[in-house]
Amino acid sequence: MKKLTVGLLLPVSTIIPMGKDFEQGLKQAINDQVDQHEWEIELIPEFIGQGSRSRVEESIDKLFSYHQADVVTGIVSNAVGMALAPKFERYKKPFIMNNIGEHIPNPESFNPYVFINSIHTWQQIWSLGHWAVKTFGNKGMFVASVYDAGYSFTNMLTLGMEAADKDSTMPFSIAQITPGAKTADPRTVFEHIEMFKPDFVFSAFCGEEATAFQEAYAGSAVKNIPLLALPFLLQNFDAKDHELEIYTALSSAELIPTVESAALQDQTFYQLGKETGMILAEALEIKGIGDLLEALNQVKVNSDRGTLHIDAQTPGKNNQVYLVKNTHLGNRDNIKREIVRKLEKVDINDKALSDSLQQISSGWENPYLGI
Repeated sequence: MKKLTVGLLLPVSTIIPMGKDFEQGLKQAINDQVDQHEWEIELIPEFIGQGSRSRVEESIDKLFSYHQADVVTGIVSNAVGMALAPKFERYKKPFIMNNIGEHIPNPESFNPYVFINSIHTWQQIWSLGHWAVKTFGNKGMFVASVYDAGYSFTNMLTLGMEAADKDSTMPFSIAQITPGAKTADPRTVFEHIEMFKPDFVFSAFCGEEATAFQEAYAGSAVKNIPLLALPFLLQNFDAKDHELEIYTALSSAELIPTVESAALQDQTFYQLGKETGMILAEALEIKGIGDLLEALNQVKVNSDRGTLHIDAQTPGKNNQVYLVKNTHLGNRDNIKREIVRKLEKVDINDKALSDSLQQISSGWENPYLGI
């Protein structure tokens, strides 16, 4: 019997069980698709906390030096993945990195040993910003907590808006944290929304802050301003008989998505784990007694999102981005979803995007929701 040792990098989240969901999805796909009589799959979990570079690097060294892992996968941000890519080239072992795409992946920072499985949120936000300017007007507004503002969301929203209208403007408001509180108070952004009177608002709140923001938005004086968001805003909240419409986006490779596929983003990390298991299963079938890296370059896995494209040199290639209208009645189980249309999208080699990658920037290393 042949053996494959897989190292798992699993972050901790106080919002959703992202690491646990990923591991369960991975195990499910392996159990379903790997021939258990031919292959013994050993999974070695390494818990990386909030996913900082130092924590991830320590875990990678342990997985390769002590556990002799053949391949490493898990949830790691593009920022950390880019910083640690040379390590996989030195070990000459493949890395299948999973994330939602909270940081823009720079192909120049990767090498042939790194693969990316992602929903590419950076691409979705560009599309939302571009569509919103064309639809509502060229003055958008970004609202978030300090934590959520530390990613590439504002940059991608700006780039999408400016591609639609070079005179676009994007004021922003960061929710204040009151002394002694564990979370920010999203209600503090509303005075700025009323002050700037934007044509639309983009929200990056999640978890408890998302709930508080939605409750306040549904009953506020600005509730008629169109609201755009990441799908992680769609939390339980008390709408108090107010209907709230929220526009999100969905990436799908080659396939026209359905309302059911839009709901998949409620299970993002389970889905990413399942897809990684499918990738490994197909790679083992291709590999035989050959090289795993070569096999990974040949996989063409068909998932619920379409044919997966994991080449780190062309992230987001073949993706289509669709606009999703979510009608929220205050109960997460009763959200009405509608696929409205396909949106214009940006490619990783877009000049404005490439230029932005050369600029000095700062932000969190950990994956979104990894707090």
